[in-house]
Amino acid sequence: MRGHLQQGRRQLVALLGNERAAGWLLALFAAAVYLLTLDPSVSWWDCGEFIVTSHTLQVGHPPGAPLYQLLAHCAMLLACGNALWVAPLSNALSALCAALTVMVLFRTARELGARQLTAAVAALCYLFSDTAWFSAVESEVYAMAMLFCSLDVWLMLRWRRTGNPRLLLLLALSLGLGICVHLMTLLTLPALLWIFLRHKKVSSFKFQFSIFIILFFILGLTPYAVIPIRAAANPPINEGNPASADAFLAYLRREQYPKAPLYPRLWRQRDAQNWQHWGVDDPQSLADNARYYATYQLGYMYLRYFMYNFIGRENLAYRPDKENFSIFNFQFSIFLLPFLLGLGGMVAHWRRRRDDALAVTLLFLFGGIALNLYLNHPCYEPRERDYAYVLSFYAFALWIALGADALAPKLKTRSLKLLMLAAPLLMALGNWADHDRSGCHAVHDIALNHLQSCDHGAILITYGDNDTFPLWYLQQVEGKRTDIGIHNVNLEGYAATLRLLDDNAFRRPVYLTQYAADALGRYFPGTLRCEGFCHRLLPHGHAPDDAHGRHIADSIRWNITPDEYLDPVSRSFLDIWHENTKPEDC
Repeated sequence: MRGHLQQGRRQLVALLGNERAAGWLLALFAAAVYLLTLDPSVSWWDCGEFIVTSHTLQVGHPPGAPLYQLLAHCAMLLACGNALWVAPLSNALSALCAALTVMVLFRTARELGARQLTAAVAALCYLFSDTAWFSAVESEVYAMAMLFCSLDVWLMLRWRRTGNPRLLLLLALSLGLGICVHLMTLLTLPALLWIFLRHKKVSSFKFQFSIFIILFFILGLTPYAVIPIRAAANPPINEGNPASADAFLAYLRREQYPKAPLYPRLWRQRDAQNWQHWGVDDPQSLADNARYYATYQLGYMYLRYFMYNFIGRENLAYRPDKENFSIFNFQFSIFLLPFLLGLGGMVAHWRRRRDDALAVTLLFLFGGIALNLYLNHPCYEPRERDYAYVLSFYAFALWIALGADALAPKLKTRSLKLLMLAAPLLMALGNWADHDRSGCHAVHDIALNHLQSCDHGAILITYGDNDTFPLWYLQQVEGKRTDIGIHNVNLEGYAATLRLLDDNAFRRPVYLTQYAADALGRYFPGTLRCEGFCHRLLPHGHAPDDAHGRHIADSIRWNITPDEYLDPVSRSFLDIWHENTKPEDC
């Protein structure tokens, strides 16, 4: 018996010692973690839109994500007609992409010279990091986009080592496909170009081979053809209607969104009152612009997220403590070790291999500070934007491997293993409760209760993403309350919405979500009555407290358990509902 155990142990050690096998084991472990904590249904923000537009290949918001939609559509086919499996399968696609990214990070760290153990530790730290984990358990594009970003860097490093020209063709294809998921993949180009130009065989490239590289890149862009094709079919969701060449070009350029200039940093005039929270008020003052950038844009909108991932997340609030805000919230430093290892790895990398260090630094800066400068965040954003900087956090995870590697010779074997494993273990323990969505029903329930608050055949006016996209999902995927017509003020415009209500003339009951009531309430003074999760628009002469025709949403039901974690958006919806609804109406 002892001999069999020893033999099994030797086989396990041999398996873990194989780089390719170790990478796949990390991917399987990451997939298990993400699938165990997967959101069981629709999530907030763009997730509902991505599920709906992927399910029936409709046209979502610019500039589109056609490859993501096609792959998500293929994943949804596994539901075999069961509508309740569509969202989980779509979410699982993100989990698998994120798991593969963990494996590629491990292989990339090995290409940079890290030991196998320390590369695995860095991969595990990325696995359990706040931003990567958040995107891995819902239907968003960032997990898949990061897979292509990580694959691009690994392919370029492997080409540098092996000199295999086929890897460059694969890299060109990967770059094109990545753009069809999210434009953030372009942020890898400075690092890729640096590695390419520093290779000793660059001058020997033939013109014919360069043509092949361009052709493979164009081949990677071909999924974008699905956008104008589906727009021409005029599906129910057809944002921007990019059916013509001009409309498609405007769609790709995101012309429907306002463009933030690089300067001034204080550019959105309606934020003037918010600027004062950060001690600035003059948009023409260079000093005020610099102070605003350093404190709010760089500090609050980037360094805070960076600390979330590698030191610890201090809270779940969307707004800072304006008096005492600091990126160094050591009171909540549940895992300082990853930050110290990454910092040490950055220093060690620059001392030992400057060419590689510059490549990772370009990845870190363009995925973080340079992007932060370009985005020029207004004050304030409607949601946390840490997902935009995930490439920067990925680069720092590579430095964690190199920091642990530099520390390895100075420690005994057992103490080394304990120290290395402590970093991802602390991150897992600290982040699990916030990222485990396996029992999360709030988004689905809140969306359904919005629909159930309306009478049959009603018109429901919505405002914003969170009271629209989950409702689209319920109607178009689960087939719930399809009798209700949903009209989004942001997409259709104020004039079109008011014209719709005038033409309706109360032939169909009209409801407004809370956010729509806040935006349009001034047009209907004294004629809105809270009914369930919505506000009913009454004809003039019918006071909101009239007993006649009062609708109590007795069909509202909850699947939310008392111990369920509620994210800030869900909590805000519930708080609004409780403020506007009497207990007997619930």
